[in-house]
Amino acid sequence: MVEKGKYYNPFSGTLAEMDSAGKLPGNAKERFFKVNTAAMMIIAPVATLLFVILLPVAYVASFATLWGYKLLRLLLGMGNTTALRH
Repeated sequence: MVEKGKYYNPFSGTLAEMDSAGKLPGNAKERFFKVNTAAMMIIAPVATLLFVILLPVAYVASFATLWGYKLLRLLLGMGNTTALRH
């Protein structure tokens, strides 16, 4: 039995909204976490902002790493091989 509130199951992605105390949907093996609405009002915009900022940074970093590696191999005379040999 749980009290009134919102409960989230991260494994199935379901959100159960309890209007009154009662039993959560699903079987006994499923795990639900109580969602604190005030905390989510702060965390959600911050997480979105980080995603919007860091996704382009990750793209540029991966692009620079790939081309930097290829340029280094070319300058060191290792040619244009596609497979690395140890």
